[in-house]
Amino acid sequence: MLPIEILRQYLPLCGFKHNPLKLTRSMSFFKENLLFYFIVEYFMQTNMTDDPFESFTEVTIQTLLTLLFIGFILRLNKTLYAYIQVTTSILVCANIISIFVIPVLIWLTVTEDILSYYCLALLFIWEFTVISYIFRKSLAINTAASLALSVFYFTATYLGAFALGQILI
Repeated sequence: MLPIEILRQYLPLCGFKHNPLKLTRSMSFFKENLLFYFIVEYFMQTNMTDDPFESFTEVTIQTLLTLLFIGFILRLNKTLYAYIQVTTSILVCANIISIFVIPVLIWLTVTEDILSYYCLALLFIWEFTVISYIFRKSLAINTAASLALSVFYFTATYLGAFALGQILI
């Protein structure tokens, strides 16, 4: 199946539709999204820190923590068989939302307009709720539990990467 056809299956997740467990499993599509995710996160991190080595270290740690967190949660739920679909779902949604975040970050960097901060906050809320939706559908848990799991996810991946990056650098 062509990557664009697979993307069409995953894209509705950003609009809170479909079940990640019922989507096509494609290792090549997973790898492509992982690479895109890493590049976009690196670009955003470098924009914030202005240190390419520190950014590379933190994004590498963040990517590894993301992959480990998803694997750990699926292992606890005994649904590790769906690792590729769930991880691809999270990466695709993060990538799609990042496409909207990049111009807002540029806008924010150039103008520091209050509206750019609001837009960035809305995009973060969108990503947070999409991740929560994917966890809810993948793990068959209620909304409150999926929201709590999303908080743990963002804390473990983003703050964890920042903390480990500070220790290593």
